[in-house]
Amino acid sequence: MDVEIIIRPDRDTLVRPERIEHVEFGTLFTPNMFHMKYSGGNWHDAYIEPVKHLQLHPGATVLHYAQTIFEGMKAYRQKSGDIVLFRPEMNIARMNMSARRMQMPEISPDFFLKAIKALVETEANQVPELPGTLYIRPTMIGTAPQVKVAASKEYLFYILTLVSGPYFLGTSGRDPGAVSVYVALDKSRSCYGGTGGIKAGANYAGTLETTSKAYALKCGQVLFLEARDVPYRERRVEEMGGMNVCFIKNGALYTPKLHGTILPGVTRDSLVQIARAKGIEVHEEDIPFGWVEDGLADGSITEAFACGTAAVVTGIKSFHFDDGRELAPSSAVPGPITQQLFDAIVGIQFGDAPDEFGWLHKVL
Repeated sequence: MDVEIIIRPDRDTLVRPERIEHVEFGTLFTPNMFHMKYSGGNWHDAYIEPVKHLQLHPGATVLHYAQTIFEGMKAYRQKSGDIVLFRPEMNIARMNMSARRMQMPEISPDFFLKAIKALVETEANQVPELPGTLYIRPTMIGTAPQVKVAASKEYLFYILTLVSGPYFLGTSGRDPGAVSVYVALDKSRSCYGGTGGIKAGANYAGTLETTSKAYALKCGQVLFLEARDVPYRERRVEEMGGMNVCFIKNGALYTPKLHGTILPGVTRDSLVQIARAKGIEVHEEDIPFGWVEDGLADGSITEAFACGTAAVVTGIKSFHFDDGRELAPSSAVPGPITQQLFDAIVGIQFGDAPDEFGWLHKVL
């Protein structure tokens, strides 16, 4: 893919605050963005320049038929001062998988990585130290004006970066922290044959009502079950509103098996590999919710945690139900294995531990 990236950025504006812990996640944009157009069967016109508003025809495909996909990744400032990316090839591969499913054009992995590195290098002075990161949001939208159910023939691909602290307010980012979770028994986020295994915007729009309900119950996240018309105890655990979920039972790690309705998380995959390397038994399998409910009730599930690029590893202190019930893991939160996995992955990302898996890509 032979496209020149023209760089003409704003290098004067500094948005990085002194105290990153008080920044609401997903709100503090850096001054520059990458963008590139697709038409006539080719990508072209690639720029890094100051963030600007998009101009779209009101009939653009993205506005009517939600033809949009995105990714989420981070750049880290290590204690050495180096700025690195963590397993970006996985995010790039997943976005191209999303593009195929949504009938959108793929992007050369080499060019995709080049664009990310160029933007992060441009915004290098915005990258905070631990516990902060530079969050990276690649996005693709269908832009052709057409009010009919058909794939767009024109697209915009852009990358935004944001100065970010901890995902959950009230957590420090220096340890796993903990949140309460609402169990959604009457709503699901995905179904077989759908788009649950990719990062399509509509997947998340459909969870907003349930997430708002969770917030009203003082819960920080939602646990979704599979969309199957059987008693809730037989329904399988899927994932949370924007992250995967894991349980610790009898010293072993359990996480739902990937089968097309669950996003294949980069953090999830990394933690599975780290756990196995540390001698922790790992089970990737279908998990009926009754297994979770019984394990919490009898104390055999000692820990539970959410994991994802934004949340990293966050302990779950309790599960809440519509009928007022509350169930909690039997150990203190965050538990010892949760803490061990958090320390391991954050240690690699910020340079406090060796990169034994070869996951890091240096930018500067």
